[in-house]
Amino acid sequence: MGSIQLLTLVVGLGIAGLAKGATAMGLPLIATPILASVFGPKQAVVIITIPIVVANTLLVVQGWRAFGYLRTLVPLVAANAIGTVIGALLLAGLDQKTFAILITAMVVLFLLRGDRLVGDPGARRARLLTPIVGFVGGVMQGTTSISSPVIGSFFHAMRLAPREYVITLAAVFQLSSIVQVISYSALGLFTPELVTLGILACIPMLLALGAGIALRGRLDQVRFRQVIVALLVASVANLLWRSFVS
Repeated sequence: MGSIQLLTLVVGLGIAGLAKGATAMGLPLIATPILASVFGPKQAVVIITIPIVVANTLLVVQGWRAFGYLRTLVPLVAANAIGTVIGALLLAGLDQKTFAILITAMVVLFLLRGDRLVGDPGARRARLLTPIVGFVGGVMQGTTSISSPVIGSFFHAMRLAPREYVITLAAVFQLSSIVQVISYSALGLFTPELVTLGILACIPMLLALGAGIALRGRLDQVRFRQVIVALLVASVANLLWRSFVS
């Protein structure tokens, strides 16, 4: 690995950690393409699982007092776990182009009409959508480690406050990431080299994560939602780019 590649990885993981700390999303979105450019797509997806688990653990511990809302999302979490296992099994052979189009359509729908589509979080429509969103997000997590376009846009449509948004998203991501790690281990995808790279990737990520957490505390709800929308748009653009151009 050359010095330019190393610098790119460190800066990329730092930016990813900053986004993760501020919004609970953005780590795999930013870091996976950068890792893929050096190690290859499949290896990048495996490597990034380790920093994701570490980052989500810290966010969950940091915001554990806001766990109340998570109890209402048991159907989403259960469906997400099932989708993650299926996604891990499909890692090598999924038709990414078709998948990218479906995910893009879902995100656009949630961003443009999410408030009307979801309605009151306790309403029947929201309860019906919850396991569907969880399952699709799980499949994305298992295949790409990037489930924020679906899960993030769903929570965005529910208009959660920044604190509840971050802890709920981090908790859901953490549970699916644990299932992902177990699935990858059972499939033999972790090698000593990839585990070592995953651990090393945690260093720049963690240094920036704390700064992201501090930044979140200075964002009002309007600004926070603007940042979330920007990351969701970037995640969809990244997914389409990886599927149709790269």
